[in-house]
Amino acid sequence: MTHPLAGALALVAGSPLNPMPLSALPADLQPLVRELGRHGFSVKLAVPPVRGVYGLYQARQRTIWVAPISFELGIARPTFLHEAVHAVQSCPTGVVAPLGWQLPLAPVVRQQIGGILATAYHGNKAAEQEAFALQSQPDAVPRLLAALRQRCAGRAR
Repeated sequence: MTHPLAGALALVAGSPLNPMPLSALPADLQPLVRELGRHGFSVKLAVPPVRGVYGLYQARQRTIWVAPISFELGIARPTFLHEAVHAVQSCPTGVVAPLGWQLPLAPVVRQQIGGILATAYHGNKAAEQEAFALQSQPDAVPRLLAALRQRCAGRAR
């Protein structure tokens, strides 16, 4: 006989609010997770400490957050890549600054990014635009790995 709360407990265990293991990220992102760790960054698949965001990079703590709900929404990959861009942008000074990448974007995507930045972001818009642009690039992982190794070399463990 099952306990009346068993179903509710199972639902809570799989809640989009519960932390997840890093292995929940796709296999092709795992080398980037490991390389970020080698360079002193931590990745947490947990609710970010800022309300209402799917991802967050905290430069001072060198921590990338990806909200578990982003997996259910199908945006975990671009969210992680976006925040990984900010981690790389923060090397070597600890201050997030654009890398200067000129990335190909369809005009409609460029327009959508511009709209998001105009309404929702009040920080470094150039760094945000670069992160939004890179998150959808087919070569995002190798590009980030190379930039991480080059820019963050002094922090490698």
